[in-house]
Amino acid sequence: MNLSVKFVQDMDLAISVMRNAGKWLLESGKKPSKWWQLQNLNREFLLEYAKLEEFYVGTIRDKGAVAAILQFSQTSQDWQSIDKNNPKPALYIHWLCIDPKFAGMGLPKLMIDFAAQKAQSNNVNLLRADTNASEMKLRKIYEELGFDLVGIGQEDYRQTAFYQKRIA
Repeated sequence: MNLSVKFVQDMDLAISVMRNAGKWLLESGKKPSKWWQLQNLNREFLLEYAKLEEFYVGTIRDKGAVAAILQFSQTSQDWQSIDKNNPKPALYIHWLCIDPKFAGMGLPKLMIDFAAQKAQSNNVNLLRADTNASEMKLRKIYEELGFDLVGIGQEDYRQTAFYQKRIA
């Protein structure tokens, strides 16, 4: 499928995609973590963890289809258990999601490809992402996109699976 996806920095459109994904989680009977609860998918909450310029959205015909927060500095997750005292330069991918209206179109791969280009243009050759360790479907998506599981850590309320992918 040849999709025309345009990637832009747009916090409000990215949050719209995140909220649609959060609504889907809730309506599907899943128990969204605090990161995906609708009351937290807003500017005030998200700006505690990310800067305005770190919100990216892939659009199809000017509609938000896929979104993520892309960060070169780690602020939303603790990689200390993986890196010990030797942090590695990486592009961290957070809140990666698609609007359910665009499901099944391979959009996570396109966002990861976009992130890889952004990393390479900043002389970084490592992508990192994390997810709830019990979300096997999400973990499978990361693994199918070439990420390797590098560890599982305990958070306050859940286990987190840490993934990374080397890029050329």
